Amino acid sequence: MKFEDKHTFDKPAATVIKMFSDRVYFERKYKDLGFTDIEVLEHEKTDSKFRIKVRYVAKNDVALPEFAKKFIPAKMVVVQQDAWDLKRMTGRLEVEIRGTPVKVACDMTLKDEGKGSANLLKWTISCPIPLVGSKLEQLTADDIRAKAANDIATTRRILADY
Repeated sequence: MKFEDKHTFDKPAATVIKMFSDRVYFERKYKDLGFTDIEVLEHEKTDSKFRIKVRYVAKNDVALPEFAKKFIPAKMVVVQQDAWDLKRMTGRLEVEIRGTPVKVACDMTLKDEGKGSANLLKWTISCPIPLVGSKLEQLTADDIRAKAANDIATTRRILADY
């Protein structure tokens, strides 16, 4: 399953990429979103590249149908890796929800737009289980969409400090 989203900011792309390549941003954002047991597993930054891998615990806020409860836990251990090409301002995030068959990835393109900037997100969600895989993909997409408003509001609050 694929879908797109767009997050807009009131600061230029150069400022936003500075935030997106700051380890402190990720630690603060995940804490502000109410995630627990946040741990940076890997982190690297050069003049042209940034990558961070973080593990955290998040609650599943989507009401799950009975069949999905055996595949998606209410308390999810998530490992998320964000990687950015700082010169081209393109990135990719990959999400592993431990203990589930669902894989999530997102290609990102950050660019100046109007008086600010925008991050175009192209999501890909896959689940190889026959019969229920597409339903689990849809539930995961619904969860991402449900959390998007809070995620972007938190990111915009943090951006004010950059």
